[in-house]
Amino acid sequence: MVSREVVADLLRLDDERFSRRVPEALPAHAYDTGRLDRLGDPARPPPDPPGGSGSLADHEGAFVRRIRVLDDAPLGITLTGPAYADNPVVYANRTFRELTGYELDDLRGDNLRLLQGTDTAPEPVADLREALSTWSRTTVELTNYRRDGTPFRNRVSIVPVTDPAGSVVNWIGLQRAVEE
Repeated sequence: MVSREVVADLLRLDDERFSRRVPEALPAHAYDTGRLDRLGDPARPPPDPPGGSGSLADHEGAFVRRIRVLDDAPLGITLTGPAYADNPVVYANRTFRELTGYELDDLRGDNLRLLQGTDTAPEPVADLREALSTWSRTTVELTNYRRDGTPFRNRVSIVPVTDPAGSVVNWIGLQRAVEE
């Protein structure tokens, strides 16, 4: 099973190293590389997702291309942008969309707190908020809600993405439904 650490580390590589490492790293973690075979070079931009990505900053476009290579990974992957008001979703992979029932157009530009509901405990939400404010990685488990209102337990990791000056420019989110 592909671990969240492996995925986070892959996504933070530059295009050349990402292109070399994905075909090596993923099979070692039981990831079906059929999608890689269909896409060819992992650093080559796949077609734009629905709605296009023309308004993305260059670094965001690179992350979206990498996440799209991992659309079928066994965990949800999101890219959010703290440079924008309220840390909205820039991209969410297919696994995340299937897990939550949300289409990309429904997610893009919105904050992932839309997954919270009446049974979402405040403690893990506070832990996520603290990590965002201190620019640190964290993993929490909390109750989230699918688009249809069905609750599920979600293990969420967030990983900051920094620019060369060390400022956080985006966040990678890794999500997996867990059994209670």
